[in-house]
Amino acid sequence: MKKGFTLFIIFIIFVISFLSLILILNYLDPFSKPILAVSFLVLTFIFSITSFFCLILYFFKKIYYRWEVYEYHIKTSFRQGFFIALFFLFSIIFYIFKAPLFVSISLLLIFFIFLELFISNLKQN
Repeated sequence: MKKGFTLFIIFIIFVISFLSLILILNYLDPFSKPILAVSFLVLTFIFSITSFFCLILYFFKKIYYRWEVYEYHIKTSFRQGFFIALFFLFSIIFYIFKAPLFVSISLLLIFFIFLELFISNLKQN
């Protein structure tokens, strides 16, 4: 696929998932169907944050590499955006369950950094 088409698909995913997130927050009653509401809320949150940060990270990489970017830059940006979305989601979960925030969020950040380094090292070999 071409880079422009892939970025367009990711942008469409962002728009649709963000609008779905807004609709779920406004119209789905979490007290009548809590499992359905929370699962759809988490799913649309992850899709919207992942695609948003994928686009942001891709454009930062485009500037950093002086407009010499390839298809794998989009894939790595998508993976890193997914890790950022999971980091935000688990940070919210830690806050809801009243876990020690500094310790748990810093350990989670270290875990995701090491996971990204591990995956990027696998891709280079």
